[in-house]
Amino acid sequence: MPKRTVKLGRKLLAPPSPVAHHWAIQVDDTWFEIGPKHKAIEGRSPNVIERNYGDVADSGAGKFGGEIVGTTTKTDSEIDNWCERWVRINPDYDFMKDNCQKFAYEFMIWLTDNNYKCDHRVDAGNIDTENREFWAADGFAAAKGGNAIASFGLGQGHASVGPANIKAKVGQFSAQAVAGPGFGAFADATVAEVGISAGNIVGAHVGLNANTGAGVRNGNVEAHLLGFGGKIGADGIEINTPVGGVNACSVM
Repeated sequence: MPKRTVKLGRKLLAPPSPVAHHWAIQVDDTWFEIGPKHKAIEGRSPNVIERNYGDVADSGAGKFGGEIVGTTTKTDSEIDNWCERWVRINPDYDFMKDNCQKFAYEFMIWLTDNNYKCDHRVDAGNIDTENREFWAADGFAAAKGGNAIASFGLGQGHASVGPANIKAKVGQFSAQAVAGPGFGAFADATVAEVGISAGNIVGAHVGLNANTGAGVRNGNVEAHLLGFGGKIGADGIEINTPVGGVNACSVM
């Protein structure tokens, strides 16, 4: 199976929420997402994975281009089987546990065999870490819709319970050029990093990096030079140094 591009699309749920996002995953031209809460059946709202096609998901996620998070060699039948299994394991929607972000994150990890680039915090969701190896030295390169990226990493892991997130990565390096939606050039170089956060409300990370670049990508305006800098946008306000940083509150 030839490699296919995997993208993440997000949409801010405001109103009513100023800090929560809806997430969707695109494989080639097909979007996968947990649909709007369906009519309650005997007091429960079932999780339903909806598929749609085009540049933007039906929910509006990916309206500003989305972002390349990796590539996959999974076949359509393998994807069908995985989605069916996910719904069997997570049949009912729960805003804090079994939701669109849990689906998108676990789907992304499975599609890419844990070889992905996604630095966003989960607003809420119980991310399943079963059968996932931290050490997965690998890389990918992809280009689509004005976005080109090459990435390599030695290992990474993410776990969340409700809004509580912890993420670690080792030896993560990438080069990215964005020419629309958004613009800019970025070279991210992280030796090691550990971060914790409470959803998109507040968080902190420590480590060693020399990230350099400026522009607009992934819903944020950002500028960094050898680790010093920050960003503001869909992921809130973040201030960084070569040895760590802090972030607070989504603003878009």
